[in-house]
Amino acid sequence: MKSKKNLFLPFIWGALVFCNVGCTKEESVEDGYVLKKEDIKVDSSENGFKAVVYQIFKMEVTSVSDDNISYTWYVGDEEVANTKSLEYIFENVGEYKLKLRVSQGDIVFEYEFTVNVVFDELPETPEEATPYITKVFDYLPAPGQFVNTMPEYEEGDTQETMNRKVLEAIGNNNRGLITLGGYGGYVTVGFDHTIENKPDSCDFNVLGNAFANSSEPGIIMVALDVNGNGVPDESEWYEIAGSAHRGEVEKWYTDAEKAGNDINLYKDYEITYYRPENDPIKYTQTIENYIRWEANQGKIREGYKVKNIYNKLNSYYPQWISDNKLIFKGTCLPQNGYDTSGKGTYYVLKPFAFGYADVHPNNDAKSYIDIDWAVDKNGNPVKLPGVDFVKIYCGVNQENGWLGECSTEISGVVDLHLIKD
Repeated sequence: MKSKKNLFLPFIWGALVFCNVGCTKEESVEDGYVLKKEDIKVDSSENGFKAVVYQIFKMEVTSVSDDNISYTWYVGDEEVANTKSLEYIFENVGEYKLKLRVSQGDIVFEYEFTVNVVFDELPETPEEATPYITKVFDYLPAPGQFVNTMPEYEEGDTQETMNRKVLEAIGNNNRGLITLGGYGGYVTVGFDHTIENKPDSCDFNVLGNAFANSSEPGIIMVALDVNGNGVPDESEWYEIAGSAHRGEVEKWYTDAEKAGNDINLYKDYEITYYRPENDPIKYTQTIENYIRWEANQGKIREGYKVKNIYNKLNSYYPQWISDNKLIFKGTCLPQNGYDTSGKGTYYVLKPFAFGYADVHPNNDAKSYIDIDWAVDKNGNPVKLPGVDFVKIYCGVNQENGWLGECSTEISGVVDLHLIKD
């Protein structure tokens, strides 16, 4: 866990805009002080208020008098405080509208501000930092032919056990291989430092086992530990927008569409897999109706994961999971695999241009990832100073004949800035 001590040095500076909303009936205050809008002061400057995410943001208010006066603060339309001065923690970067309502009886004034919430500067990378994965937070593959074998499940294994086996396989430059199974299956990893987002440079590489015409794309998500708790929180994730996210049309789309593939990209895709009632490991031919699935989008919204004759000695459903169904959500990429023989004997799995895992060979620069490609849930670019956590999930829902399902495989993640060769 890296030091976060420098993250708690908040600073603000800003400009104040007054808004008079219904300043009426001053005569209704019979005795004592009568509120005037100019009597409320907030320190200000010309450039707008600025805050650092997950640091305490303070606004000091001074007034001529507090006689029968109430204060209410709003972030957007949400009421957040009833104090004179404000202390508030913003949990996400972005531009926020902040409002202070001051009232005395029927006299009401509103003061509006704009607050720009940004990331703080990164701590220095320790000299002893390693470029490789040092932590595995979670591993949950979707059903697939290599599940329970990469890594190997043994009776009694728990989620913690499987996480440890994943770390042993792909952590610390071990260069083993794990499967993510079908669409949505994922692994979440961390490091002993923050991978810096350097300008005009790719920053890290997700290693897989891709080679020519054998690409099984994994979508990459990144997170910065903005609250310093050492674990990735749901609100901290951003998705790397690769070429398909950006609407780039690959040369192979035409052939894939002719082959019957769905070449659309779906956001907010959701798929549910159901544990098979029967899970045979001795059979002589492919089991077509093996693991049933349902999806909320796509040209085909229900079907089965096939159990083929080449990997028949293991269950394709993760055995350490007790739930009888698995639900995965995310972005679903165009189907990139199709048969070129016309006989179902020669499948090609075509690569996307950039921005995904297990698409290009590990030593190919097209497999490198730039943190500047990160976007929020609305597709807006996010300027992250670096990332502490990486999550990869299988991004394609497709069966490819005798090859089986498209299943992303991962062998590591490397901080490119710490690689000397």
